[in-house]
Parts: sequence; structure tokens; C-alpha cells
Amino acid sequence: MDISLLRDFEELEGLNENDALGATDGPEEGEDDDPSFKPINAHSLQPADIQYELEKRGMKPTGFQNTDSEMLQKEFDKEFAANAEEARAKRKEAKRRAALQAGLQKRRERMEAALQEEQDEMANNMQVGMVLEMIKENLAGQSLRLDVNSVAARVLSKAMWANNTITCMDLSSNQLSDHAGSYLARILKRNSTLKKIELDNNYLGPKTCAAFGESLRANDSLVYLSLDSNPLCGLIGEEGQGAGAGDSSGIQSLSDALTVNKTLTSLNLWRASLTQEAGESLANAVQLNSTLLFCEVGGSLVTMADVKRIADKLDGNLAGFENFERTRRKSLVTDEQRRLDEEQRQTEERKKKELAEWLHSRREQRAEDRRLKEEDKIKEALAAAEEAARIAAQERKKAAEEKAAAEEKKKAAAKKK
Repeated sequence: MDISLLRDFEELEGLNENDALGATDGPEEGEDDDPSFKPINAHSLQPADIQYELEKRGMKPTGFQNTDSEMLQKEFDKEFAANAEEARAKRKEAKRRAALQAGLQKRRERMEAALQEEQDEMANNMQVGMVLEMIKENLAGQSLRLDVNSVAARVLSKAMWANNTITCMDLSSNQLSDHAGSYLARILKRNSTLKKIELDNNYLGPKTCAAFGESLRANDSLVYLSLDSNPLCGLIGEEGQGAGAGDSSGIQSLSDALTVNKTLTSLNLWRASLTQEAGESLANAVQLNSTLLFCEVGGSLVTMADVKRIADKLDGNLAGFENFERTRRKSLVTDEQRRLDEEQRQTEERKKKELAEWLHSRREQRAEDRRLKEEDKIKEALAAAEEAARIAAQERKKAAEEKAAAEEKKKAAAKKK
């Protein structure tokens, strides 16, 4: 048997270890003692035996038989009491072990019966089984409206432990039992996504209220809970049958949770068979809650005085909530304006930076253009100087050639003469 599966089952059942295992108390003092088991009568022993027994226990005989017998009898009585206590302890431990074993077997049988019942239900209703599998695999949407019976509701509860997509769950008018309701309530112990639960017009009673009280102490996501038209105090029985006097224990647990829960804002208990005691518990709890804004307790036996106490406190909570919202909105507006101003400042700084970078680049470009122009002028001047030098060299060469030719001619003329 998977021990984790067993623990999950017990958590959904709302069982602690003692509830699950059953009573393990041992026998009361003296219970099951053997009447033939009695201390030894020291007065029936011979003097030599008395002396031997005293010395064996480290005691010195006085020599007076009656005195020694009384001393030894006290020791016999002490030893008998110790032995009797040891025997009782052994019997108690044996019973405890037997009770533990029987409790474990009972837990296993109870869980196996519940699992078999759920498997049979899923086999008979494959469409619901497919939907529940989708829920477990987070393939469902945010809102869930499902027609299920009490057995399928238990399967749904387990599927919702692993779901993180559904925020609104409506299981109204399904004739769900108080036992199934307690399963659904304990979803909130592990699921932190659900914000709205509607369980109107079922047969939910004290077990469901107690389970919601237990869960709402730890849950910080649920905002809306509606238990409209349910016999929460058991006034009409779990399956619609008469049940006599009301049981306000579940409402007391739910009320206690309201004193510590900080997220629930709406609680609908209209026509929920509330007793006067339940109404008083709710009114006392609401006085200690500053976040609840709606709590309907009409259609029951709640006194007008408690109804007024609840209404007055909710009016105060609503005024505080509206004031908080105004401050929050104002803060949001201020934060938005601050954000816009910051964005404008950053835009202006960016534009200034871009302009400065553009002017700098333009200056560098103009300087580069002037440098290139100067280089071009220098190149042109050098080219002109080189051309002038070339022409001068040609002219000098030509003049030299002409001079050489003239001298040659002169020499030739002189030679003829």
C-alpha cells in the first residue's frame, strides 16, 4: 500500500493520527490483573528463611521474628507492586500494538473501499472522468461548472490539488453530501489558485463548515465563498432528512478562521439553517475581521442584534476598503504621472544627446572637408611646381642644345676659313 496515498486519503478525510488509528489506550490501573497473583506472606516463612531473604536484599536481621517479618513483608510488597506494574505495562503495550495494527488495517480497508467506489463511478460516467482528467492535467479553462454526485466530487477534489488554472468553481444544486463537501473544502489546503467557490443548494453541513474553517486558516487566495441553502448546522440532515437540534460546531470553526483569514471578502450563508449560537459566533468573529465586505446570514435563526452587529462591522470594512481604493487609485495616478514625467525627461535627454552628437559629427565632418580641401590645394600646388620645373628643364635643355648647335656651326665656319 502506497503510504503517501494513505496520507492523502486521511488529509482529505480530515483525520489525525489518533482518529485514523482508533483508541490505543491501555488498561486502567489494576485492570486484567491475575487475582491469584499476590505478594508472598513473610509471616508464613521460617526464621531461617526470613533471615536469608533479608540478607539477600542487603538488610540486617534484628533477631526478633515479628520485626524481621514486617521488614521483609514491606520488601515483598514493594517487589510485588513493581512486578504488577511491569506486567500491566507489558499488557498495555501489547494492546497498543494490536490496536495500531487493527487501526492500520481499518485505514487501508476504508481507503480501498473509497477508491473502489470512485473507480466504479468513473467507469460508469466516462464523460465526467475525462473532464476530471483534463482538470488534473491543467487543460481546463478558468471557470468550472460541473454536474457531479458526491463520489465524483471526491475525485474532483483530488484533481483540484494539482490544478493551477481554474479560478472559479460552481458545483451548486448537485445534492452533494456533507462528507463530499468536506473533501471540496480541503482543496484549499493545497490549491492557491481558486478565488471563487459556489456550493449552493446541496446537503452540506457541519463537517463541510469545519473543513472550510481548517482550510481558510492557511489559504490566502479564496475571495468568494457561497454556501447558500445548505443545512450547515445539520437542521435537516445530511441527505435532507430531519436531524433534530442544530450543530453549530462547524460554524464555530468557520468563525474562528474568519478571525485570521485576510483574503475572503464575500461569504454567503443565506438560508443555511444557522442557529442563534452560530449567528453569535459569526458576529463575534466578524468584529475581528477587517477584510470581509459581504456576509449574508438571512433566512435563518440568527437574531436581529447579531445581524446588525455584522452589518455595522461590514459597513466599516467597506468604508475602509473604499478609502484604501481611493488612496490606491490616487497613488496609481501619481505613479502614472511620475512615470510619464520620467519618460518625457528621458525623451528630452535623449533628444539633447542626439542633437549634441549630430552637431559634433557635423563639426568633425566640416573639419574633415576643410582638411581634404587643403590637401587638394597642396597637391595642386605641388603638381604646378613640378610642371613648371619640368618646363624650365625643357627650356634649359633646348637652350643648351641651341647653344651647342651654334658653337658647332661656328667651329665649322672657322674651319672652312
